Amino acid sequence: MAITERKKVILKQVITSFIGKAEPISSESIAMDSELNLSSATIRKEMAELEEMGYLMHPHTSAGRIPTDRGYRFFVDNLLSNDQHDAIARKNDLPDINLHFNKEMEIEAILHKSSEMLAGFTSYLSMIVAPALYQCRFKHIELLKFEGENFLMVLITDTGSVYKKNFTLEGKYTDLDIQAAVNTLNSQFRDKNIIDIDIDQIKITKGDSSLVFMINRIIENIKSCVEENILDKRIFVHGTSVILQQPEFIDLKKIQDIISVVENEYQLIKLLLDFSKDKDFIIKIGSELFRDGTSDLSLIASRYKIYGNSTGSIGVLGPKRMDYRKVIDILNLFRKNLADIFGSRA
Repeated sequence: MAITERKKVILKQVITSFIGKAEPISSESIAMDSELNLSSATIRKEMAELEEMGYLMHPHTSAGRIPTDRGYRFFVDNLLSNDQHDAIARKNDLPDINLHFNKEMEIEAILHKSSEMLAGFTSYLSMIVAPALYQCRFKHIELLKFEGENFLMVLITDTGSVYKKNFTLEGKYTDLDIQAAVNTLNSQFRDKNIIDIDIDQIKITKGDSSLVFMINRIIENIKSCVEENILDKRIFVHGTSVILQQPEFIDLKKIQDIISVVENEYQLIKLLLDFSKDKDFIIKIGSELFRDGTSDLSLIASRYKIYGNSTGSIGVLGPKRMDYRKVIDILNLFRKNLADIFGSRA
């Protein structure tokens, strides 16, 4: 059975009504709100056929219907409006989102505050994944000498992340030698992409030529840090209490399922990294998200840029009944704001 234009209109109206009301939608309510000029009996027949096709379902003995995952998927892929006039109207309905931060704030502090604000604007669970080490810039390095030939390297990135690495270094080096090597690295590597750091980029004066071996060992350990932390990501999550206020989640079992999802940072990071690689926005609905646990959630994810590089991921986890168009618009504003903030710091 083909989904006709009339069925598309009715399906869209059922979903948009359900998003607003959070209760099954009857043919009578569609007939009253619709501009199709159809009787409730005709709409009821169309809704019954949409149910047979898998786009709608009866949640219980109610006469009304709600969307299925397939119905939401069709709605998201085919029925979200991109009309220019509608876009202008949506823009007028959006909150005034302007992220203003002190330029001295570390990136992770900005992301922490941004995720908190995103949860407030959407009323859903917000998630922002910080860049991995290999995507960061070099800010500062310290070298501490312990007994014998044992050293500790402390690497600090532009995101405020700190990485430590123990290593041994043969040879007799004074405190002045150590400080000279550190000063050379800090002056010449500051604000460089860590993944691009290499000994060939270092310019060493004749007076410091004895430090080449030490500097090379430090650079080797920086590269080792990158390799060891290649998958290391930090995530900022806000809005757990807000999402639990949604009417879908009054059941204790559903609350427990959501809390288990929120507490699993690895799973949340994987969701955002898996779903925001190739497109501007990735949307996963209900059963598309998890094999186990709640099927009442949907994810909208995207990416934000730092210094012109696609590095971090940003997303919203909410009920399947979320306002997809509005969330996409808000996420778009957030990622553009973040790109502007970090671009001005480059």
